[in-house]
Amino acid sequence: MDNVNLLSNNTTVNVHQTNEKQQEKTVPVAVSLLILIALLGSAANLLVLREILKLKTRKLHEYLILNLATTDAGTCLISIPLDIGEQLTGEFPYGAVLCHIIYPFQSVLVYVSVMTLLFMCVERFRLIVTPLKPRIRVKTGLTVIAAIWLLSGLMALPLSLVLKLKGSSCSEEWPNAYIVKMFTVIIFILLYLIPLSIMALLYTCTVCVLQKDTRSLKIKRQRGTRTFSQESIDDRLERNYTVVKAFVISVLVFAICMLPTHVTWLWHDFGNGSENPYGLFNKVATISLQQTDRQTIPGAKRPQKRESIDNKKNLPLGLSESFIQV
Repeated sequence: MDNVNLLSNNTTVNVHQTNEKQQEKTVPVAVSLLILIALLGSAANLLVLREILKLKTRKLHEYLILNLATTDAGTCLISIPLDIGEQLTGEFPYGAVLCHIIYPFQSVLVYVSVMTLLFMCVERFRLIVTPLKPRIRVKTGLTVIAAIWLLSGLMALPLSLVLKLKGSSCSEEWPNAYIVKMFTVIIFILLYLIPLSIMALLYTCTVCVLQKDTRSLKIKRQRGTRTFSQESIDDRLERNYTVVKAFVISVLVFAICMLPTHVTWLWHDFGNGSENPYGLFNKVATISLQQTDRQTIPGAKRPQKRESIDNKKNLPLGLSESFIQV
């Protein structure tokens, strides 16, 4: 029995030593990638912020883009540098107070981004599917944005309460394993499954409306209607195809790019992800995919130039603003 225990102990020590050696090799590469992501992401988001802040008056979708750019800039300028400092020192060097703040703050940035993307999806749906209904007012939109930040803070509060500084490590101390697993599953459902389902449903309805409009336009083009010019019909058909493709891509991109975050935490709490020596690379992949997500989703990071009424006169009432904002 003693020989069996000794063999087991030696195996455990060897595994830990192997993991430590692998981590020493991966940290420099992962940190270099994080620095690159931070530089590129900061430059892109600061440009977006500058363009929107230069506007004297802003529409709702521009405030949503501003909010999204703010969270992404926060990730690149604050969250990633803090992670880099922690990786380079091999410990949590920021003290007991920031132990309760940094990780929850990083989570809040992700929560706000997801809910902002969902709100943008709802706004596009209303503009295209129900164009004659009153639009969401800017004041209402700003209230929703404030509520998103408040709700995100409340969702991250349990994490802040269980974080403790132990020696040089900031780690979670949950009352029991069941609670932490429930917390992870709830976050997965609220910030991935539900938003993805709603976005897929709303974009599907939107695509159906655009396809119906496309069929109608093709019939008008064949009959040679005098209501719209041939050029305006072709322009609308091209817009329809572009918007349909963009909406399909946006759902796929959200599903793919946000998945690593949740897979990492599910693996951590329900599997052996906490022992994975490549955990830092999981974080690099997650951050890089999230930044890709923002740049790919239509309208999420491209403030449009204000269009004049003359440029929209050939578009049908209600759909004109919808096409321009998407």
